[in-house]
Amino acid sequence: MDNISIVGIIVAALAFFFLGGAWYTVLFGKPWRAEMGISEEDAVNQNPSPLIFAWSILVSLVIAFTLAKLIGETSVEYGLKVGAGVGAGVGAAILAQNYVYEQKSIRFWLINAGYTIIGLGVMGIIIGAFQAP
Repeated sequence: MDNISIVGIIVAALAFFFLGGAWYTVLFGKPWRAEMGISEEDAVNQNPSPLIFAWSILVSLVIAFTLAKLIGETSVEYGLKVGAGVGAGVGAAILAQNYVYEQKSIRFWLINAGYTIIGLGVMGIIIGAFQAP
């Protein structure tokens, strides 16, 4: 289980990062911004700090490393099961608990939980492919 793929971790982290970019702009940008209270004008005029992207990639690497340790040397299918399972059973569940206290809408939770489940599933597939014997 100590034979983790550094390349797999990097590819998975970048995939998660770029999926997030597409998820929160092209795919679900409008409803997400509406839930966040961000106007279209503010979104266009927003100039995010490079530090935000650096932190996002760093966190993605931590998630990918953790998944790589959990997946081990198995298969793509197992990687998908672990990634999506962790995304749903831990990530989406934690988000749900937070949303209860934050009193956010179910639509907002579905957007964020969907990204977590699908994103971690994709990471699991990539890691599983790189670490399969």
